[in-house]
Amino acid sequence: MKYCLECLMPDTRPGLKFDDNGVCYACLHFKKQKEIDWKNRWSQLEKLCDKFRGCNGDSYDCAIAVSGGKDSHFQVYILKEKLGMNPLLLSVTNIEWTETGWKNFNNISDTFGCDIISFHPNVKVARKMFRKSFEQLGSPTWYQDYLMYSFPVKMCMKLGIQFLIYGEDVNYTYGGKFNVETPSALKQIDNGIVEPMWNKWLDGKEITKKDINFAKSPSIEECKKAKLDPIYLSYYLPWNSVHNYQVAKRLGFRHLSHEHKREGFLENYDQVDSLSTLINIHLKYLKFAHANATDVASRWIRYGLKTREEMIPIVEENDGILDQQVIDNFCGFVGINVKEFWNMLDKWHNPKFFKQDKDGVWHKKFRVGTGIIK
Repeated sequence: MKYCLECLMPDTRPGLKFDDNGVCYACLHFKKQKEIDWKNRWSQLEKLCDKFRGCNGDSYDCAIAVSGGKDSHFQVYILKEKLGMNPLLLSVTNIEWTETGWKNFNNISDTFGCDIISFHPNVKVARKMFRKSFEQLGSPTWYQDYLMYSFPVKMCMKLGIQFLIYGEDVNYTYGGKFNVETPSALKQIDNGIVEPMWNKWLDGKEITKKDINFAKSPSIEECKKAKLDPIYLSYYLPWNSVHNYQVAKRLGFRHLSHEHKREGFLENYDQVDSLSTLINIHLKYLKFAHANATDVASRWIRYGLKTREEMIPIVEENDGILDQQVIDNFCGFVGINVKEFWNMLDKWHNPKFFKQDKDGVWHKKFRVGTGIIK
């Protein structure tokens, strides 16, 4: 286990690579932004919008995949207010909302005057999928994550919309499977973040093909036939989560602090829509030895807001903390008690990074910024 020498991202993150100087590709990709001709990139985006603007008469000329979060507000602001497009917003709703998340979701429609088509998953099926993917993948939100990729594409194809906008190319920004920047989001379903696992769940009894048919993403060939080539907005302008939040706040976006202060989180404005889905972040910690505090700290270091030395003790203090309300909400949804929850959680502790004592308590075997303790 080794850490990037510039941020606090460990090499245990799936797909993350380091150069010969010990710097992770996420940091290297961020540095490359300084070399990009952003005026030219913006001009490319304007030309793309010119091509589609008004293409369907008075109807929608593009679609934007949104959740209602800070980045969604920023995306709609850019496309509608800056570029004069007439977007349809496409969203997969949460099974369980925070009050803040629901207000933000409604605010994005009210503030920008946009229609939203939302897909609300079959709750009975979603509950089974959450539990199965928790037990078998250690990734309970797998089903909902997959829907967030597939639903906007399917709806665009059904409605004949050829211009679909996603926000950030997460895989490139954070040094994942694809290390070449591209404006096209066509291959994002194969980015390694959400793996296709359909055959794993189809037992013909609890879950059938009919239950999850809408979640299966169209093939690249089907998208090309429909002349649909989704884009990442982050390719065309500098993407900064703190800046996006500042813009969104001026547009009515609310942070979570007045409703709930999440333990283990360094900020209050990201992933505020639902609490139960945050269990995924803790499972990432158990499997790969980093969670929200590492992610946020590494971004702040790249942005020049904090130093690596400042953030090491803060990450040590916060990563690995699991908020009790997150546990309660998750257990309530999937239908298990707290004891069952902790027993299931035991199997996802990676023995490379954690050891269990005689009373069942887990202890980490690493130091943030350093690695495994010898």
